[in-house]
Amino acid sequence: MSQNKSRYQLQKLVDQLKEHEYTVRFEKGNFKTGYCILEDRKIIVVNKFHDIGARIDNLRTILTTLIKAA
Repeated sequence: MSQNKSRYQLQKLVDQLKEHEYTVRFEKGNFKTGYCILEDRKIIVVNKFHDIGARIDNLRTILTTLIKAA
């Protein structure tokens, strides 16, 4: 898979999450990717150290979970 195609897929997932009013942030740290709702702020934090494939997989999992919960 090319790097540009992967970045495109990542951006499409971020756009879909924004449609659900979530903010996606890519941060450095020693943590797993996840999401939370804090004081009515929907925030998803993605580990910046993960490779692009892992970021895509994590965002897909979160998006699927959110759609099922809605």
